[in-house]
Amino acid sequence: MFSHLSFRRFSSRFPVMLLCITAATAALVPVPRQAAAADGTKLEYSLGFSFNRTQYDGGSFNWERRWGTSIGYNFSDTSQLEASIQDVFSRNKFAGFEDDTYHDQIYSADWVQGLVGKEYRIQPYVKAGIGQLIRKASATNSNGITKSSSIGQLTGVLGAGLRLYITRTFAIKAEATSYLTGGSIATYKNNLAGTIGVSLNFD
Repeated sequence: MFSHLSFRRFSSRFPVMLLCITAATAALVPVPRQAAAADGTKLEYSLGFSFNRTQYDGGSFNWERRWGTSIGYNFSDTSQLEASIQDVFSRNKFAGFEDDTYHDQIYSADWVQGLVGKEYRIQPYVKAGIGQLIRKASATNSNGITKSSSIGQLTGVLGAGLRLYITRTFAIKAEATSYLTGGSIATYKNNLAGTIGVSLNFD
């Protein structure tokens, strides 16, 4: 029953949408610098959230709640070192068979590379890093028997996103991130998810 607890796939379309938006903004028209991110800011604080639910016939469903926060140090207009935390809780109920819950916490250090400079209002970026995944899972079968499992595992991080600056220091931020279980890029689809939130730049 627990052979699937080490990995799971998120079937949300949101990450794919975010990646498509990021690719579509590769060629951008610059805006006046006073309308873009402030020059010389060294720190960026970000907060993101997502929730999705899918309902199936017969009372089966799955849902996921994800939030994350990060703080980054800007080495230049396009390069940043980021420390981040992600907290994910999900439930998959297969009516009459099994009810699974997962609680993941991912702590990571990431390199964030912007694709354009601060003179652009819309700033796409990519990121890569390494982190620690802590997962607690439980499964209850049709007989009401519950089993639990807990793992701690090194993970790689790959992501892409964009910032849309509303003021010189405040931006709306959308990001799609995948956690590579065991550092294997072949697992990128298993933990692919997106968030939308805000970021604030300051000295």
